[in-house]
Amino acid sequence: MKKGYTFKQLCADLHLWLGVATSIVLVIVCFTGTVYTYEAEIKAYYDRHVSSIENNDGDKKSVDQLVKTFSEDKKVFSINIPADEEKAYVINMATPEEIKEAQNSKKKRRGIGKYYYVDQYNAEVLGTPNEKVKKVMMGFMMVHRHLGLGWDIGRPIVGWSTIIFIFISLTGFVLWLPKKVKQLKAGLTFKKNAGWKRINYDLHNVLGFYSLILLLMMGITGPFWSFDWYRTGLNKALTGQDKFSRGERPKVDSAILNQPKSVTYQEILDKANSYLDYKGDVSMSLPSKKSPYVAIRKTNKASFFSLQYTDQVYYNAQNGELIKAELFKDKPLGKQLMSLVKAIHLGYVFNGFSKLLYFISCLIATTLPITGLIIWINKLKKKRQKKNKQKGAIMSV
Repeated sequence: MKKGYTFKQLCADLHLWLGVATSIVLVIVCFTGTVYTYEAEIKAYYDRHVSSIENNDGDKKSVDQLVKTFSEDKKVFSINIPADEEKAYVINMATPEEIKEAQNSKKKRRGIGKYYYVDQYNAEVLGTPNEKVKKVMMGFMMVHRHLGLGWDIGRPIVGWSTIIFIFISLTGFVLWLPKKVKQLKAGLTFKKNAGWKRINYDLHNVLGFYSLILLLMMGITGPFWSFDWYRTGLNKALTGQDKFSRGERPKVDSAILNQPKSVTYQEILDKANSYLDYKGDVSMSLPSKKSPYVAIRKTNKASFFSLQYTDQVYYNAQNGELIKAELFKDKPLGKQLMSLVKAIHLGYVFNGFSKLLYFISCLIATTLPITGLIIWINKLKKKRQKKNKQKGAIMSV
């Protein structure tokens, strides 16, 4: 290390060269992440004509009535019930032909059935989700995950670039720190009546500081989907467990399955909503051979600022008894954080409030490599001009 080479100079070099090396990847990943932040809202906008009910007067059809209506020619797998009363139910179902076709293809791994918007008041099928928009958003997600290069090539590139992004963010904070307290204002505000070079510098320096915390959260959670060792290590650090698990299926006594059915699906749903007493989106999965119980997931949507956690409960389909409950509040802090990794990374951990902050921060992150490169190029031009002036002075002598 050369004489006088300080820690701040080391951070400056790391910030520069790591940023140059990953700039293209980070611009792509951050831009696609910016768009994907509002994936659900984009889909909802294009589905608005088929996802909203015109008249919500009167009584809703019970879950059993809806299942009976569509079971004549289809098998119903699940029913999604939105927290918004003006939105239609979403029912996942398939014909016997579709089931057979899916079982004989790779589709089986991705799930069987199609989703239909259904008016819960008259059981009318309103339409299906917009497939074109779904494919476009899936495309954004694939580019975000592996640049469209495939899992084997693109995923490690994105994963390591994201890890490098963490170091770029931390070194950037070191460079942002003012030498004196009176210089703090310059790092927090835009200079008025400045030239374009100064404006570009402030866009990089000031906006980078304000978005730092959220960008670090995105960066730290990002490699969770790129590397098994990272996912295992993060889980070990937070929970103390060696293996990451999304939960185990409940065990059901086979003798109970042979008992006569004494409860309706609607009664089970009402029990779940009473047990999970808050406003939220509900997903109700009906019994199958592999899962001979009613599984209900409820995601908190109490307010614009509410923590968007998910609870899951399992009920005996024959007698309506609660088999198992996986409640967010009962989990240790480490497991709560692990269950929120996706929400933390995508920005909906605090519902609409955090989504808005993430959208702005991710948009800023998209510009940081660009403004950073412009700063570097301007410095190179300045050095070149300085050298030319020195050469000119020597020649004149």
